[in-house]
Amino acid sequence: MLEKGYIQVYTGEGKGKTTCAVGLSIRALGAGLKVAFFQFFKPPTSSEVKILKRFFPELYYASFHTQGFVKGNVDNALKEKILKGYELFKQLLKDGGYDLFVLDEFVYALNWNIIDLQEFLKVLERRPPKIEVVITGRFAPQPLIEKADLVTEMRPLKHYLDKGVRARCGIEW
Repeated sequence: MLEKGYIQVYTGEGKGKTTCAVGLSIRALGAGLKVAFFQFFKPPTSSEVKILKRFFPELYYASFHTQGFVKGNVDNALKEKILKGYELFKQLLKDGGYDLFVLDEFVYALNWNIIDLQEFLKVLERRPPKIEVVITGRFAPQPLIEKADLVTEMRPLKHYLDKGVRARCGIEW
């Protein structure tokens, strides 16, 4: 158990936000911490999810998506899943059985007004003091950045995808 939990945000347009959250989760699991990893908007088919599930059965993993990657319109079915995931997060947070929560790509739920930002900030404020929360996603809203204890912005300086290289299994997904 942690002595004190902090709020971390990984944001920006660069590659590596989920990768950082996965790496931190592995580190926490290695230290004997209990981890709940929630992925929003993404299907549970990426290589990092496969390895987490295979080698870390003690990890609580849940995915809230419909089909494929979301690139715009969010239909009602997806909104319902996101809201269910958020309610599950709040319940598990309240129960206190986990040391680290990762809310991967959750920033989109805030930016697209699926989850009320002010209500979410209150949930973070009222969380048990020893629980760490990591939130990832592009374009983190300023109030979340201000609330966070650690904010890392990934920004691309150069990326081979700009030259037409397609995302590769094991590297980008």
